[in-house]
Amino acid sequence: MAEVFSARMWTKPGFVKKVAIKRVLPRLGRNKLFLRMFMDEARLGLMLNHSNIVLVLDVGRAGDDHFIVMEYVDGVDLKQATRAYVDRGAMPPLEFTLLMAVEICRALSYAHNLSDARGRPLNIVHHDINPANVLLSLQGEVKVVDFGLSTAAMHLQRSDPDVVRGKFGYLSPEIALGQGGDARADIYALGIILWEMVTGQRLFLGRDDLEGLRLARAAAVRPPRELNPDIPEDLEKIILCALARDPNDRFQDARHLGRSLTQVLFDLRRPVSLFEVGDMVGAVRTFLEEPQLTPEPTNVERALEAELSRFNSLKYDGEVGPADELPF
Repeated sequence: MAEVFSARMWTKPGFVKKVAIKRVLPRLGRNKLFLRMFMDEARLGLMLNHSNIVLVLDVGRAGDDHFIVMEYVDGVDLKQATRAYVDRGAMPPLEFTLLMAVEICRALSYAHNLSDARGRPLNIVHHDINPANVLLSLQGEVKVVDFGLSTAAMHLQRSDPDVVRGKFGYLSPEIALGQGGDARADIYALGIILWEMVTGQRLFLGRDDLEGLRLARAAAVRPPRELNPDIPEDLEKIILCALARDPNDRFQDARHLGRSLTQVLFDLRRPVSLFEVGDMVGAVRTFLEEPQLTPEPTNVERALEAELSRFNSLKYDGEVGPADELPF
């Protein structure tokens, strides 16, 4: 529903900051359903303030174009990092996997437990936790991004339980069956990420979307030690608990999962910090990048720069109006 650009933000008295701009696709610019979802993401993003979540800095509109300005994370995503290892016939070091998973738990715990200014729970569920939505910076930061499919009590666009939100390969069985889901669906998705990172294989990879949905509904999980006997038994138990078919049998909150993973990390006795994660990100990016010549800007690119200069921030008073109204 959107495209992302890297950009520079100028502020008075002349400071420049590199940012990312997420813009609704032009063909969807007049679709009220998508605009409500986009603005829900923007408003929620402005409320989220955590070191493990990509910050939303501004929301704007230029004609029919609606956009979100976010912090720019200089690095790679977890999907790229994992693929770089797999392509070399290896897997990320276990201590790296555990540390990054704990950081994701910190982001989820914060979002799941966030309340509004009046103390009312927002009941946020991300619904799209997958490796592509976990960004890793050159400084070793681990940041969750893209709340575009999230559900929350504050959203203008109400969730339809019959609508499947998220990528089929990372759906919980209750979501895949159209039964709706709560924060434990995000925990299940993180369990899939963990399973895949310690085995080097995809858990629910179908030949097409229909088969992917069928696999998600079946929720047949092979014990990871059958594929990688080197992982600790305690870690296998944690992963299988996160991937329990019944939400009541899973970890009930991300904080508990994060603490359990931290204990396994300590028991490994392999010291690792976010500094080492940053070094790994640098090595992965070097592996992924190929030298390219920078061409002269085209007429289209010049026109785009001129269009971006028209962007203005939206004025939004923070009050939620009727579900069929947009705040502009």
